[in-house]
Amino acid sequence: MKRYLTRDERQKHLARWKAGGMSKNAYALSAGICPRTFIGWTWQESGKKDSGFVEIPKEKLAGGSQDIVIEKCGITIRIPLAVGVQELQTVFAALGGVQ
Repeated sequence: MKRYLTRDERQKHLARWKAGGMSKNAYALSAGICPRTFIGWTWQESGKKDSGFVEIPKEKLAGGSQDIVIEKCGITIRIPLAVGVQELQTVFAALGGVQ
């Protein structure tokens, strides 16, 4: 039977992880906790929600490029910054199938 940890037990694990200097993944494995579960606890504690996306300001793009560049499995895709939401969703849906 799966045992759920109390909030206090979770907080103790988080405190040990912070004091120990291990990666989240390494700590979770050493404590017998599923790494995805432990990472979720760290996000809950910080109040952040992981959207899975990272914002890249235009001024940070290399060489003033007007494209987003995605490289996956040896394929390079350039997406103009002015692309519409539907087109971008189509690109990401297609990339989801590439392993």
